[in-house]
Amino acid sequence: MAFQRSKVPGEDIRLAMEMTQKRRQLIEESPADPIVWEYGVNRLAASLHPGFVKAKLCSREPVCADCYRITFKSLREDGHFPYFRAGQFVTLSARVGDSFLTRPYSIASSPKRAMAGELEIIVRKTGIFSSWLTEEAPVGTELLMGEPSGDFCHDSIRDKEHIVGIAGGTGAAPFLSMMRAITEGSEDFRLTLLYGARTREQILFDPEEFRDDRIRIETVLSDEEAEGYRHGFISADILKEYVTADSTVFLCGPDAMYAYVLGELGKLEEAPAGIRQERNPVGNRILEKPETFRLTVRIRDNVKTIDARSEETLITALERAGIPAVVRCRSGVCGFCHSRLVSGECYIAPENDFRRAADRKFGYIHPCSAYPMSDVEIEIPIFDAEE
Repeated sequence: MAFQRSKVPGEDIRLAMEMTQKRRQLIEESPADPIVWEYGVNRLAASLHPGFVKAKLCSREPVCADCYRITFKSLREDGHFPYFRAGQFVTLSARVGDSFLTRPYSIASSPKRAMAGELEIIVRKTGIFSSWLTEEAPVGTELLMGEPSGDFCHDSIRDKEHIVGIAGGTGAAPFLSMMRAITEGSEDFRLTLLYGARTREQILFDPEEFRDDRIRIETVLSDEEAEGYRHGFISADILKEYVTADSTVFLCGPDAMYAYVLGELGKLEEAPAGIRQERNPVGNRILEKPETFRLTVRIRDNVKTIDARSEETLITALERAGIPAVVRCRSGVCGFCHSRLVSGECYIAPENDFRRAADRKFGYIHPCSAYPMSDVEIEIPIFDAEE
């Protein structure tokens, strides 16, 4: 209600008094409800990006000799997990012994199932955390789950309508999510999955689940010949049957598979429109004479000094010492563990260095892909989730 000055003498005073009375009347007629400080867009953002949520391990069943299907139930008040795109991953965090560990796992269930409160992953029994998750953690265990992340998902602007997925082992998980999303109607593209396994006993899913004209599955067995299955490896001879300039290739599996398949793709007369590759976590360096350095860690005003091995990443040193470390992809890509290198030297392999130019200039690193080469001091973000 704006006040406009009048050219009539004394009129301004009368108008001001009338406006004051109208304002008082409006105030008296207004409800005494508290002022809304949180708007709908804020609530939506918090729902889509909650940071960390609590999840309960509700079932675990073997799918082959060393792989398990593990299902979690959401412990959020609304009863569902955050929305995600089929193909993305989540991180799981828990204290195992004296260490606080975080590991990424591709989601195998569909987005609609997650919105209903259940989320499924497939875990191979290897490594400290995965072994604990598949063997020791009892049903009912509560863990922290990071919000869905990653760009290993179909994008209609970036990718073709036909996806040729190539997977080995547990690398099938994101494609299971994609196929389930296609059958339930939350995704709309064609997917041809070329899945490599050693024997039929090591196949992680039942192809009969996916009866949809937009889905085709070809399983290639390397160590067994059986009716209805291809035999050998996913070579150029097989790839040329499905890969065209009107398709995008998605790869998910072990590094050895990547090296082989990328070489076979290079032999094709018709190259795909694009190649997407889900990166694996960075592993240990192979060194003739590993060393142990001192790692000083600053978390705001809290300072700790721990041991750091030259063949292990800084994130591994933090976890070994029981320090909750902010991390997601563990491959140097996402930048979630972005930290300041105060002093010292680190080695970062060129293929795992995804820092921005400004980060390199001003001394920032991704501890999940950085190895100490001397005594090091870093400043890391605080892990702002309840354990």
